[in-house]
Amino acid sequence: GVTITFAVTGPEAGKRGISAFLVPTDTPGYQVATIEKKLGQHTSDTCQLVFEDVTVPLDLRIGDEGEGYKIALANLETGRIGVAAQAVGMANAAYESALAYAKARTSFGKPIIDHQAVGFRLADMATQIEAARQLAYHAATLRDAQQPCVQAASMAKLFASEMAERVCSDAIQIHGGYGYLNEFPVERIYRDVRVCQIYEGTSDIQRLVISRSLGAQ
Repeated sequence: GVTITFAVTGPEAGKRGISAFLVPTDTPGYQVATIEKKLGQHTSDTCQLVFEDVTVPLDLRIGDEGEGYKIALANLETGRIGVAAQAVGMANAAYESALAYAKARTSFGKPIIDHQAVGFRLADMATQIEAARQLAYHAATLRDAQQPCVQAASMAKLFASEMAERVCSDAIQIHGGYGYLNEFPVERIYRDVRVCQIYEGTSDIQRLVISRSLGAQ
């Protein structure tokens, strides 16, 4: 396997002093030091990597020297759209579980979905998911067309990631006490979705990006 690694190649050059490299995982000096224990996303390892006196040939550099910062930013746009899509998917899974439970669970002689409080909550969940999905589609369409999408990607990630936590919380609430048990999937989805507000830039970073782009218009 390989890792994409960003390294300082010009300490005095600031942003232009960062370059990107492919580092094969069998390179001498490369090792995985620690696999972290996390709240969620247990099937996706988060690791500490150690590079001890690692050298790589020039032909494994990605692009030209000093282009690492530009490459990282380009990947951030795609990554943020991907996180938005991930959040939509997890929110939808939690919603579908809650919807199925609300149709099957009865209270006072009728399915709990027929109680207005539960029905309205599900309606809000479905609406928020669809809004986030369209934001993600819009950002992805701009990206595919090679159009500027910094603002759209940040908007999609911000809204989708925060929406997903709300939807998952509501899904647990609809399940009642069962939603707190690992017998049902919603507690795992709730844990898994929380990181969507952190990686590829926190929610506050997305607000900063959006506000700056609004000021530049």
